[in-house]
Amino acid sequence: MERRRRWAASGRLPPSIAARFTLAEQAVLALVAAETVRRKDCRLSVGGMAAIAGVSETTVRNAIREAVRLGLVTVEERRITGWRSDTNILRIVSPEWTAWLRLTRKRKDEAPTLPAEGGGCKSAKGTPTEVLDLEISRPATPPRGLPRGSGRPQTRRAAADRRA
Repeated sequence: MERRRRWAASGRLPPSIAARFTLAEQAVLALVAAETVRRKDCRLSVGGMAAIAGVSETTVRNAIREAVRLGLVTVEERRITGWRSDTNILRIVSPEWTAWLRLTRKRKDEAPTLPAEGGGCKSAKGTPTEVLDLEISRPATPPRGLPRGSGRPQTRRAAADRRA
């Protein structure tokens, strides 16, 4: 559920397009957009997209079918033989969606401009913090006797022995 929400809220769909789809379908289309920005098209399998986006395969098929119906993406089927096929190729054809993706795209040749030497403020330094590893825990130590105030005779004897 978290993965699905994260993909849907990633901002890879314009609000006008996102309003036409459910949260799970938005997650699928955001994944298609991310792959398209990265590789110019999406060649992931239906099962692969479902696993990455955190949805079912049926939801992936429904999202793609609806996006094709609305004219947002095209699907190129790649048949090999009678019963075998390669993964489909999804391409975004919506001008609104491609313009939206172009706004967030960062080019590799554009380096951030650095301030001139001698000016500006100090660079922030991280504080050394230990990260807790919940997988590794210390072994439990066995308790010593009964807890205080239990009112059992053993405790009273042990307390009397300690006083002496």
